[in-house]
Amino acid sequence: DVYFHMSKVGRVVGQSKDVWENYIDWRIMRMVESAEELGTDQLSEVIKRGSNTGLSVFRSLKLQDSAPPGGERCGLLKWQHEESVCIGDPGRAQWCYDYANDLVRQHKLAIVREVLEDYRADGIELDFMFDKYYFRQSDIERNIPIMNAFVAQVRELAAVVGRAQTREIPVMAGVSSDETANLSMGLDVRAWLAAGDLDYVVAEDERVLLDTGIQAAWLPQVADEYDIAAYYRPPRRVYDHRVGVPDIEMYRALGKTLEFQGYEGIYLGYLP
Repeated sequence: DVYFHMSKVGRVVGQSKDVWENYIDWRIMRMVESAEELGTDQLSEVIKRGSNTGLSVFRSLKLQDSAPPGGERCGLLKWQHEESVCIGDPGRAQWCYDYANDLVRQHKLAIVREVLEDYRADGIELDFMFDKYYFRQSDIERNIPIMNAFVAQVRELAAVVGRAQTREIPVMAGVSSDETANLSMGLDVRAWLAAGDLDYVVAEDERVLLDTGIQAAWLPQVADEYDIAAYYRPPRRVYDHRVGVPDIEMYRALGKTLEFQGYEGIYLGYLP
């Protein structure tokens, strides 16, 4: 929930932070600081590199985070408003953002606008698969229309910016490969596809280990009804101490399974 680009909307890593508890975040902060001294940042350079090599660059926005106020990874909105913008269920998502709160949704939309408008990212990915809580436990089902409206707002924002910049800006969403798991979070993916709010949808397997015979065919079947491309993001490990990570033949086997089920391809989130 902190950013490695020089955001004017979200909290940049290191902002309002003088003492560091871990080396990794301190090192990232120094990289961002050094880039700023050169008049640039990581996002600018990645998008520039993509443009120079003919690759489309989608900015992936992590939509949820459980870092408490004052933490190194705590975002600006939570830093300023604390528990008033959070779910607050003790032992469950206490410091996760509550998407029933309009402040939360507007803040995320502002981040999307900045990335598309100022940085001219080729597309945006809404990644729902980090901390998988978006509403209070008692309010999930009745708040599903709120999340549907939020995804529609992202689509409309991408269309508005695209028209102003005379380009098409696709929208992607990363969701669970289990439809029931999505609904239990308040994510009605079928509704998003039916409304035409997505151009790409990525099914992420929540299990730790790769299965080349995975059966999650519901998503490409539904996506195909609305001419939307479905991808599959596989886990990064296999249950075999001899290899640890999948080899190329395992990816080939998985690819044939996914092709048979109707997926457009594999989203390689963890490719070494």
